[in-house]
Amino acid sequence: MNSLQTNDLNHVVRRIPKDVRALLSKYHGTLFLGGGFIRAVIAGETPSDIDLFGVSKDHIKKMAEELQATRGGKENCLLHHTKNAITVICNGRMTVQFITRWTYADLQGVVASFDFTVCQAAICRDGAEKQAPWISIASERFYIDLSARRLVYTHPVRDEEAGGSMMRAIKYMKRGYTMQIGSLAGVIARLTAKIDQNKLSLQDEPQVKRVLHGLLEEVDPSIVVDGLEVVDDHETPNGDFGLEDAVL
Repeated sequence: MNSLQTNDLNHVVRRIPKDVRALLSKYHGTLFLGGGFIRAVIAGETPSDIDLFGVSKDHIKKMAEELQATRGGKENCLLHHTKNAITVICNGRMTVQFITRWTYADLQGVVASFDFTVCQAAICRDGAEKQAPWISIASERFYIDLSARRLVYTHPVRDEEAGGSMMRAIKYMKRGYTMQIGSLAGVIARLTAKIDQNKLSLQDEPQVKRVLHGLLEEVDPSIVVDGLEVVDDHETPNGDFGLEDAVL
């Protein structure tokens, strides 16, 4: 593992909203920021949200509620719960996702969890003091593949929807990233492994299509591929939430 270049780390930290930065400082060493936000900032893209990771689900839930309170409480912010995350949604503020489906003890675990190398970077605060340093970890291929806008599949070992990586690959390719055949084969292999678990013959194309459709739709039932916009690398799309979808 490598670290982010100092100028990139500083640039990322400056782009983090102040209330999220304060949370990372308060829970130094147990709250981590990783994935798409870092990639987008370094690549000069516009981040859509922030993914935060922690050491336990209870710990993460507490921090999500704390951020909601900081942003004006239930009157101004919604907490949207899914099987993957608790999402803090506030008008006019960047969406923040507290990932609950996976928990990690350190930055290394966070980085290893991402399915494409262009997202394999994470940061945290190394102390609560005002001058405490920010530390980072990035995979050895992070900068190489990000500069080439190339998707390299990492075969992450984690419990996830088998179609998730395929849908994210489509999202990235719509943004100008490319994927070489080896990585595409890896993404397809994860899908076909799930087909094998269903004890289906690959010669039975209608049945295989039905299962593949279900695996891809499992990521989010409302996705229309032509307009695909998966938010990030651990969560399905936020969409437009009504009050019936949110926990107030």
